[in-house]
Order: sequence, then C-alpha cells, then structure tokens
Amino acid sequence: MILLDNIQHSAISSYLDNSKCPTNIVNIFKNLLQNRKVILNTCEGAAIRDQNQGCPQGSCSGPALWNLVANEILQENWLINTSIQAFADDFVLVSHAPTRVQLESQINDSIAKFSTWTSKNQLQISAEKTNYLLISKLVRGPTIRWQGERIKRAHAIKYLGIYIDEKMNWNTHLKAQSTRATHLYHNLLKIAGKSWGVPLFHRRTLYKTVTERVQAHGAVAGVYEPDSRIQKTLTNSTSVPHNLRCLQNNLHGSSAGHTGDIDPSEIEEKATGWSTHPSEHPSPTQISLDDGGNINTGLRIYTDGSKTERGVGAAFCVLTDVNITHRWSTRLSLRNTVFQAEILALLKAVEHAVSLPTQQLTILVDNQASINSAANPKSHNSIARKIFKLLHSHPHIRVSWIKAHAGYIGNEEADRLAKEAAETENFPETPLELPKSFIKTFLRQKMLAIWQMAWDDGDTGRLIHNIIPKVSLHPINWTRNEVLFFTGHGPFPSFLHRFNLAETSFCSCGEIGTPIHYATVCLLTTSYHMAPPSQQHQPIWFRRVANNSTSRRKIHNLLHFLQRETSLFRPQIPINCFFFFFPVPSIVFLVESNAFVPFPHSWPTFY
Repeated sequence: MILLDNIQHSAISSYLDNSKCPTNIVNIFKNLLQNRKVILNTCEGAAIRDQNQGCPQGSCSGPALWNLVANEILQENWLINTSIQAFADDFVLVSHAPTRVQLESQINDSIAKFSTWTSKNQLQISAEKTNYLLISKLVRGPTIRWQGERIKRAHAIKYLGIYIDEKMNWNTHLKAQSTRATHLYHNLLKIAGKSWGVPLFHRRTLYKTVTERVQAHGAVAGVYEPDSRIQKTLTNSTSVPHNLRCLQNNLHGSSAGHTGDIDPSEIEEKATGWSTHPSEHPSPTQISLDDGGNINTGLRIYTDGSKTERGVGAAFCVLTDVNITHRWSTRLSLRNTVFQAEILALLKAVEHAVSLPTQQLTILVDNQASINSAANPKSHNSIARKIFKLLHSHPHIRVSWIKAHAGYIGNEEADRLAKEAAETENFPETPLELPKSFIKTFLRQKMLAIWQMAWDDGDTGRLIHNIIPKVSLHPINWTRNEVLFFTGHGPFPSFLHRFNLAETSFCSCGEIGTPIHYATVCLLTTSYHMAPPSQQHQPIWFRRVANNSTSRRKIHNLLHFLQRETSLFRPQIPINCFFFFFPVPSIVFLVESNAFVPFPHSWPTFY
C-alpha cells in the first residue's frame, strides 16, 4: 500500500484544522501544501500539473502530516481479539478466533472498518497486492474480501524486512537472508575479482559488517534457539563462502546445554541511570585524588584489597592518631577481581564510619579506580552507587587517595589483613557477584576448549590441523596463495582431477602434481625449490615452512608462477589420439593419424 503518495491535501488540511496544534503551526503546514506543482520535461516542452495529493517527503515534518491521518484509524475501537499495527504507511491487522467462521466474520468486519477510513480519505488500495497469512492447522482458510474482491492467502508475508511464515519456523526468512548474503557476495566478486583475493583485514570487516549482519537481521523476532536445520542453513549459506565464512568461529554444539557451573544470579548486573538527582552530589572537597599521606592525626580509616593465587581478600583498619582501634577483613571468591575487593573494602569502611559518632574522619584508599567509581553519580557498579549515596548523606566523611607501600602504618596493616584473608582458605567469605570480565574469560576458555575438541576430532581440514594443531582467536596472516598451498585447494592437478576439472592428476613432468611436488622436485619449478623431505617427515616439513617467513614468501611466488603459467603444468592429450583395446593380452595398440605402433607387453597399459 503506497498510501503516502495517495493521501489528498484536502484531507491533511481537514485533520490539521481538527488538531490541537497552534494556529501559526497549522498555517505553516497548509502553506507547505499549497501551490505545489509537478514539472516533466518532454520533447514538446515542459509539462506542468498541479499536485493535490501526496505527503511531502524529504523532511522531518513530512511524516507528521501522515501521522495525523493515520492516528484516526489506529485509535478506533477494535474488537477484543483484533489489533492493528502500523509502520509508516504499512498496516497490519491481526485477529484471533476459536473457529474459522468466527475468524472470517471478525476479520471482515475489521476490514470493512478500515475500508471506510480509506474511502473517507480517498486512499487507493490494491486488492491484488494484499495478502493474508493464516497461522493455524485449518486446512481451509477463511474467505476474506476487500470491497468485494477476494484477498489471496499467502504462505509467508514480509513486514519490515522480516518474513513471517504460516508455520512460524522462520525458514523462509533464513533462506531469504542467505540468498541476500549470496547476492552481496557475488556483487563483491564483480569488484574484487574471483581470483584476486581480498586481504584478511577486509575479509573480517566484510564478514562482521555485512554477512553476519545480514544473516542476523530479524533474529530477535523469533529465532531464540535455532535447531540443527536452521544452524545448517546459516552455516552453509551457499557460496558466501569460503573466503568470508572462514573467519567465523563455529562453536559446535554451543547452543545445546549450559556452559558451566555458573548461576545467572551470580553474575554482576550493570546499573544504569543516576545514583541521585543530578543536583545532589558530594562537596568538591569530600573526595580527593591528591596524596593524603600527610594526614596523620585524627580518626582515619585505611582500606586495601589483594588477590593472590589462592584467593581474594578485602580489609580496612581504623586508626586514632597512631593507635589501631578496629580491624575488619573478609575473603572473596577466587573468581572476583582485585577491583571488587578494593571497592568492597571502601564500602565497608564508609558503613563503619556512618556507625560512629558524627565527627570529621578521612578514609584513605590506595586505589584511584575505586575512588573515581565511587565519585561517579552514573557509575555502572552497584557498590560504587551505595558509596556515593552514603557520602552524599554524610558530608563529614572524606575520602582521599594515598600512595601504596609508602610506609604508612594504616596502609601496611590493611594490606597485611587483605593478604591474610586471601591466603587463608577457611577464612569467613563474603559472597559477591561475579564480574563481567570473569564471565567473558570463562566463556572464552570454554568456547576454545569445545572448539579445540571439535578441531581435534574432526574429519576434514586435517592438512591444516597438522600445521595449526591449536585453535586461537588470533588470525593466521596467510596470503591467498599460502592458503591455496597449505590446504592443497589450488591449481594442482591432483586437486583439480578430483572434481573433474583436469583430465589427469599428473604434472607435465610425469609425476603426481601435488603441492609438495612443485615446491621440491618438479623440473619446471626449480627456481622455487626447497629441500625435499622424506615421506614420514612431510607433516613436520609443512609446519616448518608455515612458520618460516622466507619459505612462505617462496611459496607465494611459486603459486603466482603456477597461476600465470597454467597451460605449462596441465598436460593435454592430443585430440587425434585414441586408445583401442584388443583381446590380445600381450599387445596394446595406440592409434594416431592412421599409424599403428605395437608396444611390448612389459610396458604399462594405457587406460
């Protein structure tokens, strides 16, 4: 429905008059609709026609005029089981009923109401281009008509770029997205060339910004947990192939089952918004990043956090002049970070200060990150937000930074308490949510472990597994020619013959045309030769070549030579050469240009 182009200017003016918009704004919009003309240059001169319909487009105010008209039908009182949704000039009616008869009556009544609105505003809708989708097990669908014309039933409809099918399995949408990604890939080949190659950095950029985005478009609408068939459609999206899809880290089985022994409630939740009203904040002198080591009198609280191989600890101690009057320490999980220990110690110190009689005191912290987080009213850390609120409501508490391990008694004591708590296994432990950094590290390690297992147990890619036995998220910076050589999927007769792209697997020199043949013994590539390995040492030879930049450069030049001199390395059987096999077991005859040449029985037989 192209309603934006059919809306009459008189209808827009009528809605403007009935709106609560100020008169001066109404006049501006009306002037925008007046004296509009369409000019078309023809062979006989310019043809000019008055434009009395169509919503002005090209500005941010254009959609506002259409919204005035569309709001009327959207605000209608629809039936209980019927809803209407609009995006720009695309409308969708959704209706539900227990029986086919009720559904037919219900939807036809809704369409009649919608038809009345379109007739009122002189909007033209094509019944031939209007379809309906039935999500039901009914064999016979309802009969739906638009102004007497029957509306066709479709198996899938496209709305806002998403295909919704009658079975709600999203296969139609996935196939359409795969086809779209393939077309984009073919357009890329027109620019980059099929054999020129695309640098690794650009391949990764193209995959992340084009292929992956196209495949994932609309996934949140319904593809919550794709089954094996959908995964196969996404993974093997025709030819998008190899040089774009090779960068995809395919984690086999990652969607089935859980990833570990982590309860989702244990994960630290990101806080958003303001801790308090923006006008409410601690005084500028209440939190300081200047070195507070010169504060050596009065009531002071020193905090510290520590992380060792055995655990994480947080602690603080209270000093009155030079006497330690209170100590506190706790142990955290080894999964927690030292930042969490530091900011927890600061929170406990502030809470302890609040419980004391009101008096001026200073909390000295040797970690600037925790101070900055506590001073930020929009911090994402929930503990930092608690500290901010407590400091705001208790202005007599000051927080200052202090240099660590500078010989201050309180700082050294807090450091000792934190390390003691971290090292002592049976120390009382404070449960704290796990940080996102740990979750990312844990999932990355889990993914790499599953990926490594799949890589070790796989049936394909064994040549590359021999060279790169360990998976990694860091790309291997091989050029295109190096990839062709190490995979064996290049201009080699041994590879081409497997797919009937070459008449024989032999090189022109008479031996099997494998990658290692051309790199070591072929008479036609002596300029690119390297020392040939024995049969049992070939895997080690490939690894050494792959790890040596000089050898890889020689491989790159070798492949360039093979691709440039294709005809030299693919022997052609003469057209006038035929083979005849006679029942005489001792002789095979080669017939060429009517000349019969007998061969001894000891010679190899031609097949």
